[in-house]
Amino acid sequence: MTAPPALIDTNILCYALDAGEPEKRAVAAELLSQCWRSEIALAVSVQNLAEFSVVMTEKVKHPVPDAVVTRFIRDIVLFDGWTVIGYDPATIMNAVGIRRKYSLHFWDALLAATMKQHNIDTIYTEDSHFKKVPWITVIDPFTNA
Repeated sequence: MTAPPALIDTNILCYALDAGEPEKRAVAAELLSQCWRSEIALAVSVQNLAEFSVVMTEKVKHPVPDAVVTRFIRDIVLFDGWTVIGYDPATIMNAVGIRRKYSLHFWDALLAATMKQHNIDTIYTEDSHFKKVPWITVIDPFTNA
């Protein structure tokens, strides 16, 4: 039995295309490239993809054109090396409890609940608050590089 893939958080996806953060961009792009080269399997939530779209087209200093963002998301969705996971109403209810129990922002709690639903226990992120959730292993690729 193979281990489940690690989940890539939105911030890692964003850094892979963010011209304003060249050092982080290189690290994030290499991590994603390992998946594209089929060296590792990665997962991403539909929530991550939605957040990525908003951040990269509306919130970064150097917005990325819609066509580039759309192609990036499409490439992830269509590539077998990526596992795209989603959530349902039960996941949202679980997220409410996770938010309360571990004092997380709701959207982070929803990501944690989605990971749990899909038996994913590792996340690549620079957000250390996921360490509050006991079943999640956090890997910060910028400090572990």
